[in-house]
Amino acid sequence: MKILNKFIEELLNQLQENIRKIDRKQVEEVLKVLQGAKRVITVGMGRSAVVARDLAIRLLQAGFNVISIREDLIGLIPMIKGGEDVVVAISGSGETEEVITICKVARERGAKIVAVTSFPDSTLGKLADYVLCIGGRTRRWKYRGFLEREVEGEREPLSPSGSLFEVSSIIVLEGLVAELVYLKQSTGG
Repeated sequence: MKILNKFIEELLNQLQENIRKIDRKQVEEVLKVLQGAKRVITVGMGRSAVVARDLAIRLLQAGFNVISIREDLIGLIPMIKGGEDVVVAISGSGETEEVITICKVARERGAKIVAVTSFPDSTLGKLADYVLCIGGRTRRWKYRGFLEREVEGEREPLSPSGSLFEVSSIIVLEGLVAELVYLKQSTGG
């Protein structure tokens, strides 16, 4: 229990620090673009896919039209039509090739891109229309592809910092959905 308690305490301290650093203007911009979305498409690979799937479920429960694309659902990419579609791409490094490829296709089709990343100056951050910078990732990867990183064994350590981006993202995105629901109810929409 000693290790567990220390792990939890350290994780909670780091989460509070990450959440304090979030740019509220970025959150407001993301809220506005999601409010106007006809359909939201979430995308992520690996642990970021779990965050993307959680966001999709919460948005679906809130009445949004949602698709979630991850490594086992790449076949859904043709469904991105653009126009009023908003792609929420989650990648701690902002360099995951599969996520970037999906966003490039979405951009070509006219969709808006929201990047959720620890590195706003990353390839994904530069590709996106909106960036929600959430701390947690502390380094850039040698391998850009998710599958390549997994095969090579390159991953975050099993420590509080190893899952900080994902846990921080889940908390922030849960709050974002709660705000969207509140806004929807207060405007009668």
